[in-house]
Amino acid sequence: MTYSIHSVEIPDTTALRRKPNPKDGVISEEQLHNFDDKYLFYDVFIDPDVDELVGIGPPALNVKPYVEGMTVWVNGRQVKFSFVDYPEHKVCLLKARVPHAERYEVVLEFSDATHEMTLLKDPSRDSSRTPKAPGRKVLTAISKNNTVEWIDEWIDFYKANYGIDDVFIYDNGSDNLEALEARVGAKANIVRWNFPFGPTAKRFSSFAQPVALNHCLKRFAKGGVLFNFDIDELLIADQERIMQAVSRHKVVYFESHNVPYVNPGKRDYSFRDFRYRYPERKKTARKFVCDADANFLISPHNTWVKKNYLLASRLKRNKPDALVDAESYFLHFLGITTNWQPDLNKLKEVPTESLVEDDSHIRMMPRSAGESAEAMAKGPAGER
Repeated sequence: MTYSIHSVEIPDTTALRRKPNPKDGVISEEQLHNFDDKYLFYDVFIDPDVDELVGIGPPALNVKPYVEGMTVWVNGRQVKFSFVDYPEHKVCLLKARVPHAERYEVVLEFSDATHEMTLLKDPSRDSSRTPKAPGRKVLTAISKNNTVEWIDEWIDFYKANYGIDDVFIYDNGSDNLEALEARVGAKANIVRWNFPFGPTAKRFSSFAQPVALNHCLKRFAKGGVLFNFDIDELLIADQERIMQAVSRHKVVYFESHNVPYVNPGKRDYSFRDFRYRYPERKKTARKFVCDADANFLISPHNTWVKKNYLLASRLKRNKPDALVDAESYFLHFLGITTNWQPDLNKLKEVPTESLVEDDSHIRMMPRSAGESAEAMAKGPAGER
């Protein structure tokens, strides 16, 4: 299924533009081409559980007064709204209580522009369409131009091993989008997320991925459990152990082992063609599984809860060191890449002498008809 979103941007006729977060220092002209200087909200939608209009987008930063000065109309009536900017988390949130309805005519009126949209009840939360059991499991990732076979195998792996109920792939403007929708559209949801990804290596000025994760958290994963793993990452863990940890602590983190590029001897390779990893466990860039309702904001590697105090509220990071599952890990496949960051040298061939063999992911792969577990473990060439 393909989901439509309702984005809101500053009109081209307006000179006002978002500036990069000053914490990132100088950004080159070349990198600025990847910076989002105009979108206010990547999506505006209705949360039917609480009858609330929600807008989510990149941090407003210097355009915050422009957003705060708007007027919000719903079905012909002006409504009060709250707008909170989270520059540290690279996201902003708009919320407004709305009367219960089946259809919402929404108008966001700015000083120099008016944005009109028609919003309906979210089909992902329509219980008459597909009943959603409490604790349903949602897997999400952002992707651009990844090989559709990789994505297909990634989906099957998580569904087979972790009982994933819904998969949401945020496609960041892939050239092979039609092929992706044709290949996995029946078992995954594609969200067309055609926004600038952001300057690479600039922590505070890249917005597409963090907003996508929080969008999934607040629109699609409510009432469930969110699995945050990229297309090139396979989790090696026990499903029951994960769910017990999430039930107890609301989030569980995982460390990783890099799986380098050992020449598979063919061009159309995939996960099962790599069986050697580095022995060292990476304690940075952790990933996680979390209770969607218990966590207020997330990033690619961290989660935050909202703590309310007498006069104010603030966000508190869940400390990953205390919540790591030491018995589990995920494999990060360096060769499963579009090589969009060539300076990382992910496709550099590595000899096996410095590596250890790990075929756990191969043994966990769902078998096709007539394929034995032994044949899968031996790999496509039939040899270890």
